[in-house]
Amino acid sequence: MNLSNVLLDLVYGAAIGFALGLTGGGGSIITLPVLVYLIGESVHEAIGTSLVVVGGIAAQGFLAQRTNVRFGSGLIVGLLGVIGNIPGSILAGHVSGELLLLLFAGFMFVSAFAMLFIRLPDHVEGAKPHWLMVAVVGAVLGFLTGFLGVGGGFLIVPALVFALGFSMRNAIATSLFVIFVNTVVALGSRFGHAPIAWFVAVLLFAGGFAGNALGAKFAKSLDHRLLKTIFAVFVMAVGAFTGLSALHIIPINVK
Repeated sequence: MNLSNVLLDLVYGAAIGFALGLTGGGGSIITLPVLVYLIGESVHEAIGTSLVVVGGIAAQGFLAQRTNVRFGSGLIVGLLGVIGNIPGSILAGHVSGELLLLLFAGFMFVSAFAMLFIRLPDHVEGAKPHWLMVAVVGAVLGFLTGFLGVGGGFLIVPALVFALGFSMRNAIATSLFVIFVNTVVALGSRFGHAPIAWFVAVLLFAGGFAGNALGAKFAKSLDHRLLKTIFAVFVMAVGAFTGLSALHIIPINVK
C-alpha cells in the first residue's frame, strides 16, 4: 500500500467518524460501501474489515460514556446475541457478494427510516423487565452483526428503553457496549476462515477517531434533528446505489 492509499484511507475513516460524531449514531453503516466501492475490497473481506472498524468505534463510544453503561445488562444482551451471531458469520461465507450487498442496501433503508421517524421517549416510566423481547432483539442484532458487519444500534436502543425501562442516555451507552461485544464474537467466529484487511481497518479507525471528535464539536452548534434527516437521506441514497449496483442496473463490478 503506497502513501496516497494510506492518506485516502485516513480521509475515508475521518468521513465515517465525522458522520458518527455529527449525527450521534449511524455513521458506521457507511463503512461497508466505503470499503467496497472506494477502497475496492471484496464484499466478504469488507464485512470482516467493517467489523473491526465498527467494533473500534463502539469501544471508543462506550468508554467515553462508561459512567452511563449498564455493563451487567449489556453483557447479558451481548451474550444473547451469540445465538444469532455465530450462524450469521458462518452463513455470510456461503452467500454471494451481490446478494449480501442487496441485503445490506435493504438494511440501510430500514436504518434510515428509523432515523427519520422513530422518536423515543427519554424514559419509560414503570416499565417491567421484558427479557424475552430483549433476547429476540439481541439475537437478531447478533445475526446482522455477523452476517453484514453492521452495528444495528437502532434496534437495541428501543428494546432497552421499552423492555427494560432504560433512560435514553443509559440505552445509547449500553447499546455501544452490546455492539462491541457482538463484533468481538463475530470476529472470533470468522478468525482463520474469513479475510480481514487489518491495516485498512486500523487506518479507517485512526481517521474515524479524529473525525468523530470534529463531528461531535460541530454537532453542538447545529440542529440535531436536521442533521439526522440529512444523514438519513444520504444513507437512503447510498443504499439505493448499493442495491442498484448489486442488481447490475448500475454497471459497477464488485469482488
